[in-house]
Amino acid sequence: MSPIFMLSINLLAVYFVFWLIRPINFAKFMPYTPTQAAFLKIVVAIVFGYLLASFFITITNWVVAMPSAVFGK
Repeated sequence: MSPIFMLSINLLAVYFVFWLIRPINFAKFMPYTPTQAAFLKIVVAIVFGYLLASFFITITNWVVAMPSAVFGK
């Protein structure tokens, strides 16, 4: 799989997770450190976005490899 494709999937997944957690007010959980709460939101989006992208990339690799595994070469 091409690195450009994998990079774009990773970026889209991170953006998607950031969009999902945007309504969550992390400053409510960390009232004395709102700047750290903002950075926590970014780190959480990166971590879960990477995990989501890894899942989809792995599933795509399995689907691409399936015909050769089932029918042989």
